[in-house]
Amino acid sequence: MASIPAVGSVPLTRRAGGPDFARGLALLGIALANTVGWLHGSQWTVLLKQQDAAGWDRAADVLIALTADNRGFPLFAMLFGYGLGILYRRSREHGERTGRFLMRMLRRHVVLLAIGVAHAILLFQGDILVSYALVGMLCVLLMTRHRAALPLAGVLALPALGVWGWADGIIGLSSGDGYAAAAADDYLSGLRLRTESAASEVATGLLTDIGLLAPMAIGALAARVRLFEEAAANHDVLVPLARWGLGIGLVGAVPLTAVLVVDPAHQILDSETVLGLLGLVHQYTGLLGGLGLAAAAALLAEHVRNREARPLAGVVHGIEALGAVSLSAYVGQSVVFHALFPPYTLDLGERSGIAGAAVIVVVTYLVMIPLAVALRRGEHRGPLEVVLRRLAGSSTPRRGTVPTSAARRAPGGRP
Repeated sequence: MASIPAVGSVPLTRRAGGPDFARGLALLGIALANTVGWLHGSQWTVLLKQQDAAGWDRAADVLIALTADNRGFPLFAMLFGYGLGILYRRSREHGERTGRFLMRMLRRHVVLLAIGVAHAILLFQGDILVSYALVGMLCVLLMTRHRAALPLAGVLALPALGVWGWADGIIGLSSGDGYAAAAADDYLSGLRLRTESAASEVATGLLTDIGLLAPMAIGALAARVRLFEEAAANHDVLVPLARWGLGIGLVGAVPLTAVLVVDPAHQILDSETVLGLLGLVHQYTGLLGGLGLAAAAALLAEHVRNREARPLAGVVHGIEALGAVSLSAYVGQSVVFHALFPPYTLDLGERSGIAGAAVIVVVTYLVMIPLAVALRRGEHRGPLEVVLRRLAGSSTPRRGTVPTSAARRAPGGRP
């Protein structure tokens, strides 16, 4: 029987630009949304914003509520699922057995879980990596079953995603004023609080964070048709997705943001039902907004790649480079913020306000871009990407030979 050589990892400079560009944008959105996890000392209102914020702080709140809150994390989860879909697609093209693929992915997710636990304990209580590792492995299991299993599970996970939106809408009716670890007086106290939170997340995260399966499933399904990798071929789909997704995402964020501006203390609107419903609207339209942004990113990356329009090309390629090292960048941001925000460092979590925190986030993000570009030019991966690959093995099947018939059959066949 004839055979063809299996292909190794794609060189960094030849990666599809669209997914990495979107991933780089999502990093900024998540960092801005996560500023609430570093601030403390003021009672929360909707979306965990500070109730007594005013002036530039409230303006920053509004901008983040419209563009980043409940938009950044669904986009990032979607792209995580897209990456899993690519790995599975390549596995099938190489003729790899499903069992071998699952074992590689299990090892990969266990290592990611360990990185997430370390991040959650040592640096940031609002870690997302633990959830991605737990829900991501479930996503992998489902994508190797019947082709209908993953989309069905994604739909069934939508109500769980809505629970987060509901909580964002009603959070101001409680007396919360920040994450407990963010207000810890010393590192050891914060470490204890973060350890307790991380242990709870590991134990219950698959249940409490199952809503992440919805955007992950969307991403994995999109990878089946190379939606964000082949923007030219999918242009007629991506354009309406970008237009309608971004539009709906922006409009859907307005009602809850209006509460933030007009009635942050809930002196007028104190109905849990109404606030919860506004939170649901904010959450679900954010999912569509994330899909729209991923589509727009794929189109823009393709446009720049074909025309090399400067200086836009430099900006897009820089963000792409950062997206390619998103794991290192995500944890790296926490290292910087941990050195600035807690009471036992510079205590900017109480003194800076959201506007000052947003400036720090943006500056940190911009500083990381040239570092990521330098790594890409040297064909180097980020430090945590290297750790993940060394401990979990390559993300691609081993080099070897696969039957030509299997390679031909894999792209359209069923697992």
